[in-house]
Amino acid sequence: MLSPDICTRLMMALTLLLLLGAITTPIGMMRVSAANIDKPAIENEILRFSYELESWLDLTKKPCDDFFSYVCGRSLNASSNKAQQDKRLQQEQLKFNKFLELQNEEELMDAELKVKHFYDSCQNARLIEHLKSTLMYRLSGGWPAVDDSIAMLRKRRNMTWLQVLSVFHESGVPYFFKTQIELRSNKRVVEIRPDDILRYTLRKFEQLLGEVMQAYNVDAGRGRLASLEILNFERNARDIMKITVATDEKLKEYSYEDFKGLNFGSVPPLDWDNYFRKVMGKPLKATDTVIVMDLPKLIQYFELLESTTLTRFLNWLWINYLMDKTPSDCQMLTETYFGPVYRHIVQRSAINKVQMAQMYSELGQAYDQLLANTPWIDEITQQNSKLFLGRIMHFTLNGDAKLDAEYESLSITKRNFYRNMEKAQRFVAQRSKVESEAKPSTGSMAQVTQSSRTFMQTFLTINNLMQEQQNLSVPLNYVLMGQKFAEVMIGGSYVTPGAWRSMDSERQFAAFERCLGRQQQGSTTRNFNINDLILKLLAQQQAWYTYKQWLQHDDEFIQKIDRLLNAGRLQLSMEKLYFVASSLVDCQLNLMPERREIVHAFLKQSKEFQQVFQCQPRDTLYMLNKCSLL
Repeated sequence: MLSPDICTRLMMALTLLLLLGAITTPIGMMRVSAANIDKPAIENEILRFSYELESWLDLTKKPCDDFFSYVCGRSLNASSNKAQQDKRLQQEQLKFNKFLELQNEEELMDAELKVKHFYDSCQNARLIEHLKSTLMYRLSGGWPAVDDSIAMLRKRRNMTWLQVLSVFHESGVPYFFKTQIELRSNKRVVEIRPDDILRYTLRKFEQLLGEVMQAYNVDAGRGRLASLEILNFERNARDIMKITVATDEKLKEYSYEDFKGLNFGSVPPLDWDNYFRKVMGKPLKATDTVIVMDLPKLIQYFELLESTTLTRFLNWLWINYLMDKTPSDCQMLTETYFGPVYRHIVQRSAINKVQMAQMYSELGQAYDQLLANTPWIDEITQQNSKLFLGRIMHFTLNGDAKLDAEYESLSITKRNFYRNMEKAQRFVAQRSKVESEAKPSTGSMAQVTQSSRTFMQTFLTINNLMQEQQNLSVPLNYVLMGQKFAEVMIGGSYVTPGAWRSMDSERQFAAFERCLGRQQQGSTTRNFNINDLILKLLAQQQAWYTYKQWLQHDDEFIQKIDRLLNAGRLQLSMEKLYFVASSLVDCQLNLMPERREIVHAFLKQSKEFQQVFQCQPRDTLYMLNKCSLL
């Protein structure tokens, strides 16, 4: 039987062969003929996007003088603007809702189906009976405010607060302190750190407390008393969070044997063997290392818990647990516990998959015809570029098969939201533990995987640049995604700038660097790496050539759109749209004023930019003697 990794590689190779065919196929052979495109739809999408651009561009700036401010200035000024973030979240919600509306579940990947079931259960399977049937509820002793059954009373009678916490911690809910376990030099090291994260203001906590009590039909008389006790406990816990710990008390290291004998103030000896057996599945060894962070704060927490009745403590725990699990929190919970699948859904839900794959194919062919045989690209870079291309095309058409493998062990149904939450929390906690212990993967496949993830995140940014219910299709995919795709296809996601570049390119690199020096009149002060500039210029050659090929498929139609765009407030054209849109994506991904220098250095070397915007010798971004790469 083939392993999931081998199956994934075979699927990628098959996708690449099916969509690319022979590498030497002339560009345009796969392109949809002019007669088959939906011209009214294309015209509508372009005009809608141009209207959206009006809210992003700064028309007080001239493109040939300060293109960065023209495209990115308003974004920089609004970087802390909550409205922009709200819009992005709204766009994500619309795309996620579109996924939820799909009727044919047979088209979904297994991981996507689990997300859909999780969300459905969050909306529809959340009665108190569902909560009471969970393992975490039964093992912890239940919620006293709603459950005084004999079985739960008996359970609570034999429980300690540390045993209760171990149930929550094992389920991935680390109240009061977090326990992180890892291997260092074949030795197990445990770090215990007090939890001091405030999720809500005290007023908001009190409001949510009342809402949870009402939602679960807690008896009014019992609820008033429980609420007073919970608020008092919450105030005491918040006071402990404010404690300032001396520098010499910040970190203490013990052997596990010494840690078990540690004096935690007035707290009696604690059964740490049972705690770690519950959380880890086995106790620690006497020689294992335990690192305690902020010990004085931890002691205060333990003394608070020791002085609190188990009934009061359980009421506080369940109120806290249920506060952020209302029906209105379902999308947030889905994103939290199914993050990779959620992002995968949002990235792919509003794109024309066939048109995107076709664009990738054309960019791949442009890569072979324009860049593959140049001194800049060696065989290893070509191999990684082809693997990246195949992987992205497979993602686009078929989804990420690895997600199914990663979530295979997680069973999710529509029947019980709280059971699903329990499973998802435990799954995320276990996966985090495995990832912390795993050695970093290396080699071409690891590089391609990282490059693919980097590129796919671009879709989340583009969601924020488009209008509601607008799909990413031809030709917006060329102007918004072409340049970024080409950059990642060529340069990957290497930490070291220029790691993608062939050793045979040193002569060309030195000549390019000297040319830049002459342009800057000998100044060597730059806040960017020349390798990154070369990457952008090579990527533009690839992406611009592919886009121009598309523009030439119907001159009359493109001229009509140009007239419509030029009549608008922005006075755009289809060619101008490429530079504006691709630069807008770039500055959204790299939202910092320092980005101006590399963007302007890039545009000064681009004869296409200066021709499209008709820059004149008096303009800042006009450069007569450009530095050539190819």
